[in-house]
Amino acid sequence: MATPSLYSRLGLRPFINGCGTITTLGGSIMPPRVVEAMVEASRAFVDLNEFQARASERIAALTGAEAAYICSGAASGMLLAGAACLAGADPERIQRLPEVMGARRDIVISLVDPHYYVHQGFELCGGRLRRIGTPERVTPDDYAAALGPDCAAAVFFLGCQPRTDITEVVQLAHAHGVPVIVDAAAQLPPRANLTDLPAMGVDLSVFSGGKGLFGPQSSGLILGRRDLVQACALNSNPHSAIGRGMKVGKEEIAGLLTAVEIFFEQDEEALIAEWQRRCRLIGDAVADLPGIQVRYTPPFANRFPPASPLVHVDFGADAEVGAGEARQALRDGEPSILVSGSDASLTVGPQTLQDGEAEVVAVRLRAVLTRS
Repeated sequence: MATPSLYSRLGLRPFINGCGTITTLGGSIMPPRVVEAMVEASRAFVDLNEFQARASERIAALTGAEAAYICSGAASGMLLAGAACLAGADPERIQRLPEVMGARRDIVISLVDPHYYVHQGFELCGGRLRRIGTPERVTPDDYAAALGPDCAAAVFFLGCQPRTDITEVVQLAHAHGVPVIVDAAAQLPPRANLTDLPAMGVDLSVFSGGKGLFGPQSSGLILGRRDLVQACALNSNPHSAIGRGMKVGKEEIAGLLTAVEIFFEQDEEALIAEWQRRCRLIGDAVADLPGIQVRYTPPFANRFPPASPLVHVDFGADAEVGAGEARQALRDGEPSILVSGSDASLTVGPQTLQDGEAEVVAVRLRAVLTRS
């Protein structure tokens, strides 16, 4: 008799993920090499600080950044970046956080990003937020009006804010001696974001390890200025600092390092072409059905994640089933399939589909829409 899987023993049902690298759905699936590296790391003791330093040096060499640091996720990376700008590497200032010593305490941050926990992270480490812009738009002029002698950092949300604004924001901030933190959590691919942001003068760039890098979900990556990255490390685990609880174990360090190496080895154009093939396959399976229209979002046209194409299935009044019914039927069927959608449309993202799963989604979707 076969041994039940971990999930089945707990009464859980895995699913095919057509929604994307969403934290609450498990992030991404790690390649075998990443899992093997984590298992290897788990089988021996090692000095954690030395391992972190060597792995970070390797990642810095790959990206061209002055320095790198492996954190426990992009949200923790943003908090640590804030702590680094508020306390630096000074032991007394680090120990006093969230009490900030000195005049520079303000964090200039825009309202365009809906992830309020990022804002909370800066406040948790002692920052005083100076919010700018609107939920729809923020401009370099907004930064220019907010920057001043009390500012400790300026935050830029890549994806919610256009990449073309980065250089001007960096110039404006640096004119006041203010470092720039870029939240690029879900902005991989393109691989160029790992190399270009430090080259553009961004002081600290923060990425998720468990999204486009396909590394451990509880990992993240900080790239940037050597002094500020070192301050991130000193404000984090395993030091006695505000980031002590944001622990990164030897397994996550090994996994993320391997994920970054794979990311630089892979053929990015071929990967995105495969994602497009999956979208077309799914769309073609239902494009001929009454009441159904298929649309495509091309690569690099979406904010999150930017490189992934999307396929949209729109439901007209004469469709055999409705969008909500179809989405529920996909979820309830075997295997369970999760897709995004609304009352009138379904959307499938190919980034988190595993080999052969696009074919399964195509067959199941047609069966659901034809009630066959």
